[in-house]
Amino acid sequence: MPIYQWFHKNRSILIALSVISIILLFFLHLFTITIQISLNSIPAGIIQIITIILISLSSLSVIWRGLVPVIICGLGITLIYGGIVIPSYALTLPTESYFKGIRILIDQQIISMATEGYFFLGISMVVLSMIIAYKPTLLYVKNRPKPLHSLWTDYQKWYDNVQLAGGYTEPNVPLKTLMSEQEKYLLWRYEYILTSIYDTPYLVKPDGFVPKRSTILRDKESGRMIGVARYSGYFM
Repeated sequence: MPIYQWFHKNRSILIALSVISIILLFFLHLFTITIQISLNSIPAGIIQIITIILISLSSLSVIWRGLVPVIICGLGITLIYGGIVIPSYALTLPTESYFKGIRILIDQQIISMATEGYFFLGISMVVLSMIIAYKPTLLYVKNRPKPLHSLWTDYQKWYDNVQLAGGYTEPNVPLKTLMSEQEKYLLWRYEYILTSIYDTPYLVKPDGFVPKRSTILRDKESGRMIGVARYSGYFM
């Protein structure tokens, strides 16, 4: 899609724009809690417009990276907006009010602390959405189990006569001739089969050819062939 390609081409610019917007939002938050501006005043309206523009720019880097980053970022920018606007709204509230005959005191300091919590939680969620979108490995715990497909990266692939091992020459035979009849019926499960060729393990296609003295590696307990599963859900 052209829109996706445009976002992908300009992703570095969008990330930089998001970072700058987050920094400006931080200074704007400090300004609103330092300089108390009434919600009904013109400066408060300008601050709201600037806030909307900045939070929109900060979300551009993740809106094309998937549903999860978009949801987290959406919650984050909502909290950021509240953290900047609520201090102005609090000035319009009376210092005390009554609800069903009960006197309620409104403490501006408590409201200020709440808005700071909203703002920094929102910033954290926006940053988290960017990490999930571009660098999710930062969230991985230490000693995290490796993906299943990474178990096979240490083995080379055997390309029949194209790749020779140690310079040896020997007549090649179909890999199927080294299997039992039952194993041949299960070949549809395998993408590669781990085979010892000249004492070196290689990944060989089920319909490949190997030197005659090769050996298919099998599990010691079950005796099943070891190999890469063609379909997910099968453990070889």
